[in-house]
Amino acid sequence: MTNAETQLAGFFAKYEPAMAEHGEALRAKLRARLPGLFEIVYVYENQNALVISYSPTEHGYDGVCSIALYPDRVHLYFAQGAQLSKSDPNKLLQGRGKTVRHVVLNAAADFDRAEIEVLMAAALELAKPPLDASAKGSVIIRAEAQKQRARRFCASALMITEPFAPGSRRSFASFNAAAINTSISARSKSATAFNTT
Repeated sequence: MTNAETQLAGFFAKYEPAMAEHGEALRAKLRARLPGLFEIVYVYENQNALVISYSPTEHGYDGVCSIALYPDRVHLYFAQGAQLSKSDPNKLLQGRGKTVRHVVLNAAADFDRAEIEVLMAAALELAKPPLDASAKGSVIIRAEAQKQRARRFCASALMITEPFAPGSRRSFASFNAAAINTSISARSKSATAFNTT
């Protein structure tokens, strides 16, 4: 087992056994369906989410789809989900963003449903860059990079000294805590499925 695989196994182990098994089984199905793609792994601690993006490159933003494991559910996200409406007569896709949509998979076996395969096939046709059947992808852990970015953001935020409003000044700590929490929350919500790295 590679170091990346060991780390990923540790991330799965943080969930209840049944949910971890569900996520691992779904990952195995996606690896079989999408051979050669990179698995870009992200951890969003404020949402208790483990995300694996399946990408033809080493960047999550090129991902075709991703799985997101939460404590009580698993989502299958499609990067170009908004363009898949014609392939979704049963209205399985959820979400109202400009591009990303998701379906809830209550069991790994749900991935084998015909309507899910139709969505997968349509998503692959939209893939940019196109997939290379001979490629040999690997697992890439981005969790540590996320923590480093968060630390850099916190350090820069602590340098803010301007008054919050004319004639008043919030306490230094509370102002920066609010700024950090608001920014991290907004950024993580918009990037849960497909990161920018």
